[in-house]
Amino acid sequence: MVDALRTAPILITHSWEDAFLTPALRWVQSVSAGVDQYPLETLAGAGVRLTSARGVHGPQLAEHVFALLLSLTRTVGVAMREVTRREWRPHMGVEISGRTMAILGLGSVGEHVAARAVAWGMDVIGTKTNPADYSGVARLVLPPTHTKAVCEMADIVVCTLPHTPETRGIVGADELEALGAGWIVNVGRGSAIDEAALLEALDTGSLRGAGLDVFVVEPLPVDSPLWDHPRVVMTPHSGGLSPRYGERLLDVFLANLDAFEGDGDWINVVV
Repeated sequence: MVDALRTAPILITHSWEDAFLTPALRWVQSVSAGVDQYPLETLAGAGVRLTSARGVHGPQLAEHVFALLLSLTRTVGVAMREVTRREWRPHMGVEISGRTMAILGLGSVGEHVAARAVAWGMDVIGTKTNPADYSGVARLVLPPTHTKAVCEMADIVVCTLPHTPETRGIVGADELEALGAGWIVNVGRGSAIDEAALLEALDTGSLRGAGLDVFVVEPLPVDSPLWDHPRVVMTPHSGGLSPRYGERLLDVFLANLDAFEGDGDWINVVV
């Protein structure tokens, strides 16, 4: 460990090592929205505040959702596979306007997706831990316990959920069956979707397609059938990457630095 880490009260990091927890540490600013890599109970017990980068991914992840979705619905994924073989086969795509999108996790990212979906002429519904606190553009918001019902009402399901014990496998065989002949996009965490159930739905054709940026195991194992599946378009957990990421993170950090110095309110507090 470099000497600065031994005496620094503030740490900005994406990863965590136990050696980072020094007597001097008072605040950790994560550069990621997800915080499952941090020992939350240990930090809380040591009196160390943890703040996340929640909100800095919203615009680029929302655009990425539509990049994946349109690659499915406008058959771009199929065409690109055939183009590499120099095959000329026009395919009929479908329109997303007028369809119902269900967003699982109407938080910061989810609301960015919702606003764009409404602009595309879509009906937006979704889930949120506390629906009573919701104030956005979605027409209907239900608690996560109603995930299956939300899937049943949707043509398209978008997952923006974090990795928590409550979200693990929240989209399983029953939810995929409820969605039926629709599409699913995941830009949250791979653990939210039961991959075995997803593959079954894709193999049988009951699900029309999946756009995936995140997976249960990353990097995706080379023997995963998702690599070559004709109903899948995917990217290597790159949806949150943007040249504007740094400036948004700086805004969060500076606001929290003011709070650390006793001049303002903390934002994105985890513990």
